[in-house]
Amino acid sequence: MAFDALPPIGMGTFRLKGDDAREAVRSALSLGYRHIDTAQIYRNEAAVGDGITTSGIPRREIFITTKIWFDSYHRSDLINSLQTSLQQLKTDHVDLTLIHWPSPGDEVPMEEYLGALREAQKEGLTDHIGISNFTCAQMDQAREILGDTPIFTNQVEVHPFLANRKVVEHAQQLNIPVTGYMPLAVGKVMED
Repeated sequence: MAFDALPPIGMGTFRLKGDDAREAVRSALSLGYRHIDTAQIYRNEAAVGDGITTSGIPRREIFITTKIWFDSYHRSDLINSLQTSLQQLKTDHVDLTLIHWPSPGDEVPMEEYLGALREAQKEGLTDHIGISNFTCAQMDQAREILGDTPIFTNQVEVHPFLANRKVVEHAQQLNIPVTGYMPLAVGKVMED
């Protein structure tokens, strides 16, 4: 089953390692979460994959997001790195693959890594593609590069202490859904 939209609530796995990651994923899925978000730089994809495969929830009911780190943005590296992520996650595809951050200093041209990401989608390694931490100008550039290929989301930090309104409003103008990460500001919201 291919998802047409992101599940409204997802569980991020940033900072979770080993057994903590496995158990957190299993627990989240048992509580009804159906979106699990990880990234290559988190170095926990194997543990997240274990949590998913041992949860008892069929893979087709779970939306998995991973993010490509900028050391794999060159065309020759991106698809190989995504295939490694799939092996670690113990799945033949992910539902969403994001470019984690724009290439620092534009070392790798956006055309190159977004083109490689689109190729990964055409190869069936990911159902949807998107971006993360892109500014308004970078979203404009990504939209121009990808043309008719939908940008499934721009995942950006959004919480009561950082509304990120300019980016959110611009994404909405471009018809790019926004995924807010760290919605509780790493617990600080609960203290206010």
